Amino acid sequence: MVKKLRYITYQTFPARTANSIQTISTIKHLSRTKLETTLIYPLRNKKSSDNIVDIQKHYNFEDHINLIGTIHPLPFKKIKSFEKYWYLISHLLWSFFTVQKYFSSENEMYFTRSEWVFYFLSKKNANVIYECHQISKFKKILINKSLKKEKSKVITLTDAIKKEISPLEESKVEILSSGFDDDFFYRKPEKKNHIVYAGSLFRFGKSRGLETLFENLSKMKINNLKIIIISSDEDEIKSFENSNIDLEFYRKLNQEEVGKILSCAKVGLLINNSSKHAELYSSPLKYFEYIAAGLNVVATDLISHRKLPLSEEINFYDEGNVESFESALIDAFNKENKNITSVKDYSTTARVNKILHLFK
Repeated sequence: MVKKLRYITYQTFPARTANSIQTISTIKHLSRTKLETTLIYPLRNKKSSDNIVDIQKHYNFEDHINLIGTIHPLPFKKIKSFEKYWYLISHLLWSFFTVQKYFSSENEMYFTRSEWVFYFLSKKNANVIYECHQISKFKKILINKSLKKEKSKVITLTDAIKKEISPLEESKVEILSSGFDDDFFYRKPEKKNHIVYAGSLFRFGKSRGLETLFENLSKMKINNLKIIIISSDEDEIKSFENSNIDLEFYRKLNQEEVGKILSCAKVGLLINNSSKHAELYSSPLKYFEYIAAGLNVVATDLISHRKLPLSEEINFYDEGNVESFESALIDAFNKENKNITSVKDYSTTARVNKILHLFK
């Protein structure tokens, strides 16, 4: 009998966000374990698609996964005012009706990044895992109600999220950091004097502060220094275009293209602004891609960054302190780029094996 897994999520595809990339990477690698996998999600906007060819082309893979894109006659992204409010209502309603329609059997496996999907599947005694990336008081209530069911379990990205949940049964909540897709990220022995920043330039509407840091890079005496920014922030990236330093921009790259750029670079930047989420709950996908590509990492000194795997190799700097940033960057350039064999423990393949173990 073929084992089946349904990944039900309130994300939409295709997209260039880190969370959509991580979801596709996860279900792709799950399908390679001989599971019959199905991804169920709402067609929330005009660019959304459940055509497998479109999804394969966008995310650059050939594996077969079943796709079910559901209609989304709900107000989120259709009404501009009170968007947060409409998101909550739409998320709840979509989750309820989708679970009612697509729950099949207690013997199937279910995976989700939606707390509402987790809650409604748990009420049906489903064998379900919820991957929690951030926490709130309301999420905590839903999660703990759901965890009362025997086969409901949670994956958290950091120990801080697990502590917030405070589960009655420790074994039902597993800490599992993000991981790089081992199809695309690898290390080349020869490195160029390139600094790479991959990701959004803003977080929750607030700048991560790259423009301030880059203003001072022109003063640094590093031969053939080049800054490479890989971001989908079309408008915000214009603020860097008049810079005096050698900047190179890439806006719409797939993961294979990103992997090639990272493999040749020497330093990767991991920068975040001050917030509770950044300080405690963050496990950035780009960090694991950096270390897979053998980059020396320069990172904002945050608790969440200090607790990342292999953090002893990170060059930390104080947020807003340009001298501290320059010192960390010089240290990173002067260090040898190590080939860390344990990096493979943080691949999507390894992560999926841990997820399947948790199901059992």
